Amino acid sequence: MASTSVSTLIIFIAAVSIAAGVSGAMITTVGGIADSLDEQGADVAADIDTEIEIISDPGSDAVYDSANGTVRVLVKNTGERTIPTEDTGVELLVDGRYVPRSDYTVTVLDGDRWRDGNVVRITADESLASGDHRVTVIVDGERETLRFRR
Repeated sequence: MASTSVSTLIIFIAAVSIAAGVSGAMITTVGGIADSLDEQGADVAADIDTEIEIISDPGSDAVYDSANGTVRVLVKNTGERTIPTEDTGVELLVDGRYVPRSDYTVTVLDGDRWRDGNVVRITADESLASGDHRVTVIVDGERETLRFRR
């Protein structure tokens, strides 16, 4: 009878030890998942708050300046946050080709920063042949495309 109690006690102690080890691993894993969700939530919130709209008239001659070989588009910040205009805040594609940051300028037209409701002018040194073209502006995953004819 005593041997049954001793073996039951040993099994009980082993089960409690295993449960404690498993719960410690679970707490660490759940903590890591929670931290990851917090980081991703902040990124998603920034993406949701970022909205832009190209307001240039594709039918006008203001988009492409053939005398200087430049493409100019006006982009309005319609989101809820201020968008950085320097470094890699704004990316540009012309006819599907990536334009390096050194080949275009971003100028805030109505204010000192690109806040909600403000407009920027993006001017890229791009010589274009006659025909249909498109300019795509990308800001933090938000993408807007303007199609125009030269």
